[in-house]
Amino acid sequence: METVLEDAAIEQYVILAKGAKGRAAVALIQQAISHPHLYHFGDILEHENIEALANSPDTAPWLHALRIFAYGTYAEYRAAGNLPPLDETQALKLKQLTVVSLAAENKVIPYEALLRELDLTDTRTVEDVIIEGMYAGLFKGKLDQKKKELQVHETAGRDCKPGQLDEMISTLQGWCQASDRIADDITDKIAVSEKAQEMETQRVKDFAATVEDVKKNLQGDLEGVEGAGLAEGMDMDDVSRPKSRQRTKHNSAMHGGATRGPHGDRLGGRHH
Repeated sequence: METVLEDAAIEQYVILAKGAKGRAAVALIQQAISHPHLYHFGDILEHENIEALANSPDTAPWLHALRIFAYGTYAEYRAAGNLPPLDETQALKLKQLTVVSLAAENKVIPYEALLRELDLTDTRTVEDVIIEGMYAGLFKGKLDQKKKELQVHETAGRDCKPGQLDEMISTLQGWCQASDRIADDITDKIAVSEKAQEMETQRVKDFAATVEDVKKNLQGDLEGVEGAGLAEGMDMDDVSRPKSRQRTKHNSAMHGGATRGPHGDRLGGRHH
């Protein structure tokens, strides 16, 4: 929606409303609901001179008409029965605003529902209303002629009904409270997870320290065993190594030989 043009139009009508009373206020309403860039009427409705129209049976129907343009539908306008007739431009605008209300509640709107709500008899006219509403920036979507439906992508907002703002505030407060509870729950879970991670980290450190201590103890034990083994080996070598024998001189007689005298004679020996 061309918000700049609409904001300028709203400001203009609010200023005009300050000096408009009775029939002048009615004329102001007629101009406002026919304005090509004006689709929100809440600020005009709140003006005291506009509200004063409710005090006269001649002007009250126009105040009711303005309220329907602000937050009602074309079907509601027709159902009222005692409201002033609308010209073609005014009727088209109210039908487009009705599509806005439908689009706010449904992402897919069947042609059948549009025909009923807009009091139309052919789909071609329905499509014309929707296309012009898209050009006006009231909503975006896709017309599916095969499925005979309007697929809504996004839509503008409308003025709040009396009491609707309180409902919206209550809904938002409930949403905020639910969000706070979820956030608290997530925070608690994060805290538990962080504590578990800290405990696991400490467990890993303790285990690593224990492994290191075991390694050191084993290394000390192995060094002691190797030292004891070396000493024992040396003792065994002393015991097991055989001592060298002293050589002895043998007498030739012990080998059966004869002893010769100074002249080579045998002094003794075996006789044949």
